[in-house]
Amino acid sequence: MATQTTSPSPTSTTRLLRRTLQANGIFSSVSGIALIAGAVPITSFLGLSSPLILLVIGALLLLYAASLFVAAARRAIDRQTGFLYATIDGAWVLGSVVLLLTGWVPFTTAGKWSVGLAALVVSAFAGLQSYGAWRAR
Repeated sequence: MATQTTSPSPTSTTRLLRRTLQANGIFSSVSGIALIAGAVPITSFLGLSSPLILLVIGALLLLYAASLFVAAARRAIDRQTGFLYATIDGAWVLGSVVLLLTGWVPFTTAGKWSVGLAALVVSAFAGLQSYGAWRAR
């Protein structure tokens, strides 16, 4: 009895990438809204001197989230798109590590933990996006 072999469809090979981009978009949206809406209390929680940086980061996160949702909504997602977002997220993680290790920003202890935790979540997105892009055709 012969078995039929089927190659994966383009949809199945990009499913992980699409879902990861969507999840990253949700995380980025929620983070952006939280940073904008709670800029003043989050400023003191993190140990920052002004809420302006959180407002700017929040707005940039909302723009980033919009671009993630647009990319995830495309009929076909190419490898370059996945690797682009993985690279951007990798740069975020690298920047977070630099800030934590150099002490350029006088984070509170809770602020350091928060930045580190966010970097871990973003690194997971970077890894999943890289793997999803690698699997994409």
